[in-house]
Amino acid sequence: MKSKEIDPLKMVIRPYFLTILRILKNGPKQFKELKSTVKNGRTLSLKLSKLIDYNLVETAGIKKGGKYINCYKISTKGLQMLDALDGLFKRK
Repeated sequence: MKSKEIDPLKMVIRPYFLTILRILKNGPKQFKELKSTVKNGRTLSLKLSKLIDYNLVETAGIKKGGKYINCYKISTKGLQMLDALDGLFKRK
């Protein structure tokens, strides 16, 4: 799938986008783990779909206790964008 163009300013102002990326920066998370941040499951699903469309988040199967579970993880592109935005707003 071709990735969509990202307008960084729109990304910064969209609710939950940066919050989700920051959480995933600490490691892959299951949907239920992300629900502590975005209470509404439908909203979370829509946000994750958009982040996947923009290639900022990827799905991954993580082996846990002998079986694979579906998780979300930040992509290299997502990590680069988050680091760039954090660098812009870093206090000196």
